[in-house]
Amino acid sequence: MVSRNDTANNDRVEQYYALLGFWLGGLVYGLYCILFVLCVKIMVQKRGSHWTWSARVLSAVTYLMFILTTVYMGIDASRVLYAFSPEWTEDSNGQLPIYYLREHTSSRNFAIIILTAVLVWLGDVLAIFRCFIIWDKNWCIVLAPIALLSLSVVNAAIVTMALRHPEVVPPRFFQLLINIIFPINIAQICLTTGLIAFKIWYQYRVSRAAGLRMHGRGVGLLTIIRIVVESAMIFTVQQVVLGVVVYMRSPLYHIFNSMLSPSIGGIFALITIRVDEAKKDPTSQFTVPHIDTSPRPRSGIADDADLNDPAGGRNQGSAVTEEPIFSRSIASSGHHDCGPPMSLGSSTNEGVDLEKGTQDSEDRAQDDILIAKGT
Repeated sequence: MVSRNDTANNDRVEQYYALLGFWLGGLVYGLYCILFVLCVKIMVQKRGSHWTWSARVLSAVTYLMFILTTVYMGIDASRVLYAFSPEWTEDSNGQLPIYYLREHTSSRNFAIIILTAVLVWLGDVLAIFRCFIIWDKNWCIVLAPIALLSLSVVNAAIVTMALRHPEVVPPRFFQLLINIIFPINIAQICLTTGLIAFKIWYQYRVSRAAGLRMHGRGVGLLTIIRIVVESAMIFTVQQVVLGVVVYMRSPLYHIFNSMLSPSIGGIFALITIRVDEAKKDPTSQFTVPHIDTSPRPRSGIADDADLNDPAGGRNQGSAVTEEPIFSRSIASSGHHDCGPPMSLGSSTNEGVDLEKGTQDSEDRAQDDILIAKGT
């Protein structure tokens, strides 16, 4: 049997972790604000002829996530200030502040739960949308992630209702729903990230098979894969740690839960910034080797390519980024039964651009003509 002194000590320890989590969450939000400003600067610079509808959607969600995160931090600050204020001490007859922070039926605490769930869903929607764009708007590819997202929404809705009205859901069923929240989120992000990484890796393999060489400016496919996977790992690790501490019923839950909401938007802003920085790397672009039609031996062509041209040929071909390189005529063999043909990319950065998505068919056709002329 737990004594009253042990309970009071445990409450104080949990209160300490809750306060520490609040300050760490504020620190993460400050870093997010910096990343958001840099992300907005990049998005504003990209506006123009290549400002596609998918880029507008991604930008709108980015702004929405920042607004919701700011509201979240404001409500969180107000509830912590109230919990440690004399007003709460009087209203609760001297109870510790942690009792208010654990009171899910209060309006401010309930709003925190709702905003956290919405931010997680927005992050999942943004990841699924990027996967949908990269896979050339193929609905069949994103059916499984959408199903997991739907399950997550239903599960979180029931849990939220049970927190507000504990008598509605049986305790054992409620605990079961709590235990599957984090596995669903982990499966969702791993599946979506895996699909994105596989499509980009497949384009990279086909690029190499076509004999394209690295040269010039651009952003490499392997670089994009690394950025996407590393960014997804941040959220995945958070979900794994949260699942463990919730299962162990550790007060560390307050720390990681407080940092979750401001870090979601920061992850996507970080992807935008890292991709933009990678495009400035002077060693991340392919060129099409020059095709010499003069009647010379193949060894002569090889010698000229090696000695006279650092890009692999006497005259450089048209520079195309590593991301998107093939026309629809080449990719027509990859047709899907449920959706449009799986394009292997175009000749601009938009083929696998994580912010803009793929190009329209007219832009692809124009770029195919330019590639044909350059070779």
